[in-house]
Order: sequence, then structure tokens, then C-alpha cells
Amino acid sequence: MHAIIPGVVSMFSWGVAIFLAAIVSRKIGNILTLLWMQVFGLLVGFLYYLPNVHAISSPNLAAALPVIFVIAILQLIAYLAFYKGLEKGQVSLVSPLGASWGLISALLGVIFYKEHFAFHQVGAVLLILAGIIGLSIDIKKLFSSKKVALTVGVKEGVIAMFAWGISLFLLVMPTKSVNWFLPTFVFRLILIVCLSLYMMATKTPFIQKKGRMPWGQLFVIGAFDFAAFMSLSLGELQANSSFILPIASAYALVTVALAWIFLKEKMTPRHIIAALAIIAGIAAISI
Repeated sequence: MHAIIPGVVSMFSWGVAIFLAAIVSRKIGNILTLLWMQVFGLLVGFLYYLPNVHAISSPNLAAALPVIFVIAILQLIAYLAFYKGLEKGQVSLVSPLGASWGLISALLGVIFYKEHFAFHQVGAVLLILAGIIGLSIDIKKLFSSKKVALTVGVKEGVIAMFAWGISLFLLVMPTKSVNWFLPTFVFRLILIVCLSLYMMATKTPFIQKKGRMPWGQLFVIGAFDFAAFMSLSLGELQANSSFILPIASAYALVTVALAWIFLKEKMTPRHIIAALAIIAGIAAISI
């Protein structure tokens, strides 16, 4: 039971962070939202790191840097795609797709770490896949035009699903060889540097020229996001990745609930059934 708690903390932290990120992305765009939430998240990490620098230092960090760099690039791709999807699509539709990264991570755990799925977890995988298809494809247009028509934001959600799934699977290795803190701290630093270089190369401003920057919301997003990663890393030290990762990825339940309550988003019966299928599958794969 104690192994479930870190996954649940991550679930709620990411749920709140992503809901707020959807609101902020529509104000200042996905790039600025990602940059500043990462900066504030790193700041929260520094507040913990400085007084504990000796306790969390590790001689294995240098050997893990190549993997951490790959994780940072995949995280960058995932965040930008996901925030772009939230910027133009419904939170309650895009969020369950991005949250399905737990499926990717769990399958990779089975393939490479020889972790085993119970029979009901195989059914959960099929349920998630069915939900993704139902959420992503406009069935009515498919039959009327005989062409696949994707819901707005679906492409970005799927990209985020795979990039997050692979990167968080890879994060298991440096987490277990280094410690629960440094890999996440370092990949966030690399992500900020890479994104900043991209923004300078494309002459993208670091602060919105028109209107106020939502600094308070960006800080909350960064703090909750960093807390989610820290809790996830602690959980991976206590349980198999195929168990803890799908629990954390159930943040869609929190995000969708907040979108329905505060943004008054409307969903068709098909969307509701598909979203519930994904959430149910994520929950079932964790049992």
C-alpha cells in the first residue's frame, strides 16, 4: 500500500499542474509556458538541493548523463506537443491521451525488465487502446467521408504520450543507479538550456510583449510539476515501473474533472465513454 502513495501524489500534482498549464498556454503560448514553469520548478529543486547537497551527491551521475540528456530531449518534445494540444484542443480530450504514457512505460517495462502483467492488466491495455481510438477519431466523419478525421489536439496528445512514455521509462535507470533526486533535477536543467537556445535561435521573446505574464500561475505549475517528478522517483525505488507509472499517469482523472468544473467543457457521449475507458484502463493496470 505504501508504494501506491507516491503514484497518487504524482497523479494529483500533475493533474493540477496540467490543468493550470492549459489555461496559461492559451494566454502566452506553449513555449513560454514550458520555459517558465521549468525554471520555477528548478528553483523549487534548488531550495531542496542546496541544504542537502552532500547527502544527495552521487559519483554515478557522470555515467548517467547521456541517458539523462536523451530524457531531457524527449521531455522537451512531450511538453511542447502537449501544451500545444491543450492550447488549441479541449483539456478533457487532450489530457487523457497524454496521460496514456503510462501504457507505453508499462509495456517497455515488460519488454526490457521482464516485469509481468496479470490477466486483468492485459485487458486494461486493450481498454486504453480502445479509448485512445474512440477519443481520437471522429467516427461520424470517418463513415461519411471514408477518411480518418482526428479530433483537434489529438496528434499533439499522441506525440506527448509516446515521448513521455519512453522518457519516463528511461528515467528508471538513472533513478536507481544515481538517486531519486539528481536525474530529474539535471534533465530539467538540460531542458531549460536547450529550449533557451532554440528560443534565441528563432528570436522568440522570453517574456510576452503584450499583456501581463501570469507569474503566480507559472510558479504553481512548476512547483506541482517538480513535486510530481520527485514523488514518482521515490515510488520507482519502492515498486516496479510497470506498477507505479500507470498510477501516476492517471492524472487525467484530475485534469478532466477540473476542466469540466471550471472550464465548463462539453463532451459528446463518445468522448465521455472513450475518456472513461482510458481512465479505467489506467486504474486497472495499476491494481
